[in-house]
Amino acid sequence: MAQPAPCETPPCTDAPADPPPTTTSEPATTPPTEVVTPAKVVVAESAAPEPEKPKEEPKQEPWTIRPGGYVQSQYRMRQNSPAPFDEDGFRLARVRLTAAAEGKAGDFKVGAYIEGELQPTFQLADAFATLTRPMEKKGTLAIDFGQMRVPLSRQQMISDTRLSFVDKAQLATIAPDRDLGTRVTFIPPGLRQVKVMAGAFNGEGRNQIQNINEGYLYAGRLELAPIGGPAPMAESAFVDPWVSLGLSVGRNRLSPGDFHEDRLYLGADVSGAYKGISGSFEYLEVRYTFEGDMSKLPGPDYKANGFTAQLAYLLPIQLPPAKGSQFEVAARVEEIDRNDTVPIAQLGDAGQSVREYTGALSWYMRNHLLKAQLAFNHFQELEDKTSTGTDAHYDNDQLLLQVTYRVE
Repeated sequence: MAQPAPCETPPCTDAPADPPPTTTSEPATTPPTEVVTPAKVVVAESAAPEPEKPKEEPKQEPWTIRPGGYVQSQYRMRQNSPAPFDEDGFRLARVRLTAAAEGKAGDFKVGAYIEGELQPTFQLADAFATLTRPMEKKGTLAIDFGQMRVPLSRQQMISDTRLSFVDKAQLATIAPDRDLGTRVTFIPPGLRQVKVMAGAFNGEGRNQIQNINEGYLYAGRLELAPIGGPAPMAESAFVDPWVSLGLSVGRNRLSPGDFHEDRLYLGADVSGAYKGISGSFEYLEVRYTFEGDMSKLPGPDYKANGFTAQLAYLLPIQLPPAKGSQFEVAARVEEIDRNDTVPIAQLGDAGQSVREYTGALSWYMRNHLLKAQLAFNHFQELEDKTSTGTDAHYDNDQLLLQVTYRVE
């Protein structure tokens, strides 16, 4: 038998060669590794920084707009006399469209109000924007920009649709109406009994787009309400109890031509309501002074003044035909003197001084939004002589029926 050849090249070994690998049915075992285990993967993933979440945008409150308007139709019967404007008949006292918008901008409330007369031709009444900053403890600071009511006379500031009578007292006609400018209203925090209003206006009147004489009308009003907080801008006792005292002052300097006209406004009022009874008293005085070439002045200095005192009572019973409707009886006495220096030229002159007594019966179906009012006016001429000495008494008593319908 042949022997294996000796090893010629070391190293040599006599151990037999390893047998060839053989397959087996048992599964191969893989040594564990931390890199691929799920637990390690989770740890590795959790160590990575989380992506920043997108910041949520603050929710914007929706803006709202409320269209509205009102109609006041009248029927008048007036005594015939030599004075003009004594015709009987139907007429539209006011036909107006309104729009009010509200929204928020950060911590501020933003709003706007528009009111326009439609007949006999269109005429803009109110058009202003309001920026309001609510404060703690029911305080408020509001700024208005545009054409609005001048804060002087309470009688003038109240809407024609929120009266206990068919028409406003004549005192409102010597107060500034609406004007273009800015107005600030302030109620101190925790002191709702105090309300301050102040404004600067062009002083040219409504719908005058330019300040022709470059002067300004300045007006301020202080209201103290010891009972009930800020007084509502409405008559009748639908909100009670409340008592308000008001003081107003204003100054307007005009330069219509070769002279200067200075108007100083001084006013005071008290109003309130309690258990169906409501009332008010107001006095307003306007002092006119002139400077310049004496030959071109419109006349000597003079004073206009007026007062109104009224009382109304909501009957405590509801009467047919409409459920929830209420009746109110009211009485008012007022005087107006538009010029205490220059006598009138003729009877019925627009500047004639008069005293007026008014009795009114109102039927409220939806408070001041839907109502019918009947008023009787008796006039007494305080200025009873013309500049030539002619008698200036004349018949001018009247009966007025008015229906008001307002949507807002």
